[in-house]
Amino acid sequence: FFWGGVTARKSVLMDPAKVKKLQQSGEAFVQDGACAAITANLSKCRECRLDSYRKDKDSPVFCRFFHFRRLQFNKHGVLRVEGFLTPNKYDMEAIGLWLPLAKNVVGTDLDTAKYILANIGDHFCQMVISEKEAMSTIEPHRQVAWKRAVRGVREMCDVCDTTIFNLHWVCPRCGFGVCVDCFRMKKKNVQQGGTYKTFSWLKCVKSQIHEPENLMPTQIIPGKALYDVGDIVHSVRAKWGIKANCPCSNRQIKLLTKPAPKEDTRQNSLAGEKLSLGTALQRNNCVLDPANGSCDPATKPSCGTKPVCPLSSSPLNWLADLTSGNVNKENKEKPLTMPTLKNENKSLQSLPTLTKLPTVLHTFNSTILTPVSNNSSGFLRNLLNSSGGKTENGLKNTPKILDDIFASLVQNKTSCDIPKKPQGLVIKPSILGFDTPHYWLCDNRLLCLQDPNHKNNWNVFRECWKQGQPVMVSGVHHRLNAELWKPDSFRKEFGEQEVDLVNCRTNEIITGATVGDFWDGFEDIPSRLKNDDEPMVLKLKDWPPGEDFRDMMPSRFEDLMTNIPLPEYTRRDGKLNLASRLPNYFVRPDLGPKMYNAYGLITPEDRKYGTTNLHLDISDAANVMVYVGIPAGQLDQEDEVLKTIQDGDCDELTIKRFIEGKEKPGALWHIFAAKDTEKIRSFLKKVSEEQGQENPADHDPIHDQSWYLDRPLRKRLHQEHGVQGWAIVQFLGDVVFIPAGAPHQVHNLYSCIKVAEDFVSPEHVKHCFWLTQEFRYLSQTHTNHEDKLQVKNVIYHAVKDAIAILKANESGYSKP
Repeated sequence: FFWGGVTARKSVLMDPAKVKKLQQSGEAFVQDGACAAITANLSKCRECRLDSYRKDKDSPVFCRFFHFRRLQFNKHGVLRVEGFLTPNKYDMEAIGLWLPLAKNVVGTDLDTAKYILANIGDHFCQMVISEKEAMSTIEPHRQVAWKRAVRGVREMCDVCDTTIFNLHWVCPRCGFGVCVDCFRMKKKNVQQGGTYKTFSWLKCVKSQIHEPENLMPTQIIPGKALYDVGDIVHSVRAKWGIKANCPCSNRQIKLLTKPAPKEDTRQNSLAGEKLSLGTALQRNNCVLDPANGSCDPATKPSCGTKPVCPLSSSPLNWLADLTSGNVNKENKEKPLTMPTLKNENKSLQSLPTLTKLPTVLHTFNSTILTPVSNNSSGFLRNLLNSSGGKTENGLKNTPKILDDIFASLVQNKTSCDIPKKPQGLVIKPSILGFDTPHYWLCDNRLLCLQDPNHKNNWNVFRECWKQGQPVMVSGVHHRLNAELWKPDSFRKEFGEQEVDLVNCRTNEIITGATVGDFWDGFEDIPSRLKNDDEPMVLKLKDWPPGEDFRDMMPSRFEDLMTNIPLPEYTRRDGKLNLASRLPNYFVRPDLGPKMYNAYGLITPEDRKYGTTNLHLDISDAANVMVYVGIPAGQLDQEDEVLKTIQDGDCDELTIKRFIEGKEKPGALWHIFAAKDTEKIRSFLKKVSEEQGQENPADHDPIHDQSWYLDRPLRKRLHQEHGVQGWAIVQFLGDVVFIPAGAPHQVHNLYSCIKVAEDFVSPEHVKHCFWLTQEFRYLSQTHTNHEDKLQVKNVIYHAVKDAIAILKANESGYSKP
């Protein structure tokens, strides 16, 4: 359990008058204090029993039976356990936390609510299905208990450390709790292997073994609120024309929740009666098709709107699919591809440039496609503003060609392509859109936004982000307070702190060093700590701790949060950061900022080492290069850095940016698509076997962070599995956006100070889901092992807030 330092109110048992009244009436009441503070003859929860052994008495402890177990005085005045709360025993405060009440929703709007529901509604439905399936396995005679959510406490499985969302199993004697998955695997008696950890169950009082049949099914969400909200999701999406691939309808599951006892049926649920939750909307109304703004014949056949020309035969159909978020129905895993244009000898893959297109595509946010701006400056203007063909240095100007793609589609249109009464695209003579400066790297596969504070960056960003592609934003260092991010400022403020350092060449951890030891050698090679008289390339490990950044460095935190690009996604209160939807009642996930400080790897032999080895993260991240330090002894090493960049498979435009841009290169990144993770994992296991290494069941070649893919390995990966990533050089002021679940590695070219902020975007929640399950099987030593993100809670409350906004706006919704 994670203890949030909850301060309990004075227990009723501390009031003699109330105790006397309870003894006389024999009325049952809820335990409102720690076990140890009540009476000695009651069984104590495991936290209260362990409290006497704790060395740190100031550490907050929370009783597992607080506001959960029911107590009662018998006729002799002796306190006894009467049972536990049941799901119908909720109050307004408890149920209000889980209901879609518009008055509680701030920081979002109608369009955002639609977009969030369109992206994560199906994941929510899958959660509801899983809960119903698990509930249906409970024997009819078993009473389900209700353990209300407690402010500041994160309920976690005692076996796999995953955050418990709702249904779980609890020991009534000690409060030991396990999630649905661990309970199911234990019950099936899985043999030791990939799931061996399921047998590492903590023992009960007097070292008794916790048998599954002795545990008590327990839910956290009160009443039937979860299922009522699930019903509303279906009706709201139908009402607003939000298309869905709902697993509920696909699987035709008709699982009923556990029948309520007679006592429960006599009480009306607040969720059902007062707020009309679960009341289905009438489906005989015409529903707007979000792809084209017209009536959807599937929802009302009598509409009978006939298209002038079927868009499916037009190249413009591809554009409609792009903006409406439609997926290739034949193969949903295949990315959208560009149509082959006339006079183009190759098909342009992945997401195209968003460019000047005299078109308005009606989606949730009205205009999504954004024109390119040619307001570049300096080096990039010379590269990007030419009319086509090659630049003066012979570099093919492909970004300009990409930016003309949409215009070409319109210019080459036939009368059939654009009907007089368009169904999907409304063509207007003037350019309606946003002027967002950008260019393209990685052979036109990496979007680079040039103005970090442009208000419409997120519209362009979103189109690449939903494809699972990384994105880069440049120029942030011009906005930051440079004095705050210099090595000297960190040395002066924190130089005496003891920290662990990592030797990047050997991965050896050096203990007993100070922050000052690291910063002394940051830009001065002779001052670096040595190993066999050889200056070491060091990384400052886990400093400062993520949860301490805001408290330790408030001015830097404020500087970063004020200037970080795409605040709609990256800020803690960003409307497209789903983590912002988690109520303050819960323990907020630690999303940073986190600092990554390390020296540069400069020699040819260093190209096989990584500053940060290949790994992946459960959440999205924005990594900001706030400072690049070039030590005096490395000023003449530009040729070696260039060779490292070339060896890293970077494209010509990146190399040209390094040679002519007069910018400070900081780090070389290799990012791979999340969909290729399993191929990479399989490849690394094969390579490790070739090298005679073992592959233990509770370890993983990616999560272990034990591999850096140098050029030979990357070449093999491409040849044997067809996997090609993005090779990115991060210069001073560049922000690299890494999608959740995307394997990535970093090689510092010079000494770097990077700061990363994590966030949870609607587009990548599916990866958070998968990774939460994947992390359950890692050994206890993995830093990613614990489910800190609470992805199910985040999804629930994001959906809850979205439907609250939509229902609040139903009166203003105009039917077609």
